[in-house]
Amino acid sequence: MPVLLLRILPGRPFASSRSVRLIAPTVLAGGLGLVSATQPALAQSVTSTSTSTSTSTSTSTSTSTSATSENPQTTSTQKTENIDVVGHKTRGEALGHLKPIMQIKADEIRAYGVDSASDLLTAISPETRSGRGAGGSAPITLLNGKRVSGMQELQDLPFESIDHVEVFTEEEALKYGYSANQRVVNIITVEHFRAIRARLSGTTSTDGGGETGAPFISYTKLDGERRINLSARYSDQAQLKDSQRGVVPARASGLYANAGNVTAANGGTLDPTLDALAGVPVTVAGAPSLASTQVPTLQNFLPYANLPHSNGDASAYTLQPSVQKLTLNGVIAGQIFKTVTSSLNLTYTRQDQHSLQGPAHGILTLPASNPFSPFSEDTLLYRNFTETSPLRQKVHTETAHAGLKFDGDVGNWKWNSTGSYDRSDITTSSQTGLNLQTVQTDLTDSSTTLNPFSAFPNNDRSQRTLNTGHTISNNGQVSGLMSGNVFSLPAGDVASSTSLTGALTDQNAVSSVKSVRSYSHIRREVGTFQFNADIPIANKNKHVLSFLGKLDGNVNAAVDQVSQFGTLGTIGGGVTWAPLSWVQFPFFITNSQEAPTASQLVAPSIQTPNVTTYDYVTGQSVQVTSLSGGNPNLKATSRHEISLGTLITLPYISGTRLHVNYVHDTTHNTILSLPTATAAIENAFPDRFQRNTDGVLESVDIRPVNADSESRSEWNATLSFSQPLHGSGTDRQGKSKKAHGRIYLVATQVWRLQDTVTLRSGLPAINLLRGGTISGLGGQPRHEMELQGGIYDKGLGVRLVGKWQAGTSTLASSPADSLYFSALGTLDATVFADLGELPHWEDRKWAKNFRLFLSVDNVFNGRIHVHNGKGATPAGYQPAFMDPLGRTITFSIRKTV
Repeated sequence: MPVLLLRILPGRPFASSRSVRLIAPTVLAGGLGLVSATQPALAQSVTSTSTSTSTSTSTSTSTSTSATSENPQTTSTQKTENIDVVGHKTRGEALGHLKPIMQIKADEIRAYGVDSASDLLTAISPETRSGRGAGGSAPITLLNGKRVSGMQELQDLPFESIDHVEVFTEEEALKYGYSANQRVVNIITVEHFRAIRARLSGTTSTDGGGETGAPFISYTKLDGERRINLSARYSDQAQLKDSQRGVVPARASGLYANAGNVTAANGGTLDPTLDALAGVPVTVAGAPSLASTQVPTLQNFLPYANLPHSNGDASAYTLQPSVQKLTLNGVIAGQIFKTVTSSLNLTYTRQDQHSLQGPAHGILTLPASNPFSPFSEDTLLYRNFTETSPLRQKVHTETAHAGLKFDGDVGNWKWNSTGSYDRSDITTSSQTGLNLQTVQTDLTDSSTTLNPFSAFPNNDRSQRTLNTGHTISNNGQVSGLMSGNVFSLPAGDVASSTSLTGALTDQNAVSSVKSVRSYSHIRREVGTFQFNADIPIANKNKHVLSFLGKLDGNVNAAVDQVSQFGTLGTIGGGVTWAPLSWVQFPFFITNSQEAPTASQLVAPSIQTPNVTTYDYVTGQSVQVTSLSGGNPNLKATSRHEISLGTLITLPYISGTRLHVNYVHDTTHNTILSLPTATAAIENAFPDRFQRNTDGVLESVDIRPVNADSESRSEWNATLSFSQPLHGSGTDRQGKSKKAHGRIYLVATQVWRLQDTVTLRSGLPAINLLRGGTISGLGGQPRHEMELQGGIYDKGLGVRLVGKWQAGTSTLASSPADSLYFSALGTLDATVFADLGELPHWEDRKWAKNFRLFLSVDNVFNGRIHVHNGKGATPAGYQPAFMDPLGRTITFSIRKTV
């Protein structure tokens, strides 16, 4: 009798939700009747699918015959037919055959208690963190397995429109024309969805102040490849002053004080008579507060001899600036030809930020001949002018984004083309002090109406000195990607992807510092060619080197042609070994070069006064003038990186995955910003720190520099577990019931084994894990952990996020001046309710798709505590300065119709 064999082609995932094609020779026409008689279910399947269409273009057939007969009266020959079932990739599946390190299904997304795709990406950020490259980069995000023109294209998708999310290792990025230093997140949407969504949220701190209000509205429609998403978002964040948290400002650089301090103009003592009255030489004295008509005497200064005032006004500083932000975003996508889809995205953002930078201050020269001077020599008067409004800094930003994308197929090959244009216009206005020319003229002319030790007239305090910066940046980029199978090897198909990218940056910057205007301009063209190939080496399913299980190799290379920097290259490769179906071992090596960004080269120079910093050389917190901007002399960085990982899908615990990854990299010409004055940093870059004659730090230049090298290694691990709360089965009446509810747990940890920076060749390396620092916030925590967990059932959900990082220390010139930063543990909690899913509320129309959120961040109001070797907390390191808001409460209302 004929025997019909059904064979699924290996190497191609089978999707039951898609059509399949049964390929068999014409002998089926004769054998089908017999099959139908003996296996009607199979015959029905063959009949119903034999005429279906398929997008697959590669099929194979095989037949074999054998003549067997145990009954001598039987003359028929038994025939064996192999029918190949060619499976199609599921909708939205990513390129390649890498397993995701994490998969989040729709019911789990609902259990996360998020509003949109951007909120979901924030919630899963610990799992998408990459230890490769410079670190801290956001993941590459795909939509339905395809590249997008920008994050704006998908950030406002409501969570209900997401079917599931896949998180891949950095190797998946190579298949899409990106470098392997970011993980990949693939968001797969449902095919049909339509909703108008509105949300209103408000946040406040339990310590008071810093409130934020944020209304949002959007319209989303999904219909296969057709997609429309329109949204408008506004947020208003209130400023938070130092005085609202009891933070005492640091001592201003020099001798600035509210009442004022005086020193001799020639650097000696103030007056021989005052020296005699005090019994010691007096080089500095606090100024008395006098009425406008009162003429001071030396007796008025005697109580403050060598005891200068040191005070400020906490209400003149903001811990948190006020920020108003409006964002309009629109996306339209559809199928323009049979095999070609396209999308267009337009985004506009406007933001205004206002901050207070402390009281206005200045230095005045008081001639000995002035009627209000009791001194025999000219003196200098350092004063804060608290009777006038504080210095302000304003930053106005406008950005526009346009993105265009096309996708299509050419035979077995897939292609993607994206284009984007971004324009930003940033204006910064920073008040640095008062214009005291008129006051100085009156003092020099011995005016009898202006007492320098009393309040100044309003007209003398009205003119401010300004530092301004204006940057206009235009960025355009066009990129094309082609991916597909090149040829076949015994172990499988060799897949490759080739991308070609062209980018143009044009940036103009104008700055005015102390009335001196400077201009900078950069025009950069970048052309990038990247090639990636995945080569199957062993495949147990195909009986090729079966003892190895499954082994795939990878080679990749990229060439960047960067104007002003020449040709920069990247080359890398590695293998992914899966000895068993539930475990993988990826190993990769990369050598890359990267040019500094345009902003790092030509950003305008901006002076910001009264910035609190800790001077490790003197062991004091001081207020300095900070100079930021670009550095046109930066060099390109080069990086050598090794990555070794393990991905385990635990076979005995369903829904559990473990991913462990080790990374070691060495970078030359590392680009850094150096806001902190330590002996090592100041020794390497002495021109970046300016001190007065007394050695007090007055200004810090934080424009980027090239360090000689950095070497670091770490290992990170992610353990995820997710299960339905109630499994599938049958109820008491015997009716089948679906699994529902969700419980999940995600644990991540980062363990840094090495992190050293060599600032200059020949200088000792700075160990950031053992008392070294290149920032104002101490060294690098050796260990960080995060634990997320949540449960959702019958319309109610709870989500908890706990974070912990180890303490650090920064060693100064002496143990007494060293700083010690405590460990920090925080807990965030969110409770939410879908009113339409609550028992007995299912039939209330107004409650359908109505969600309430209540979130408490930093439940225990934990903050980092800092102390020096003497046990004191320096100014600028008070707990509220390190974390202005502390515990916050957010309440949100969300309605979808």
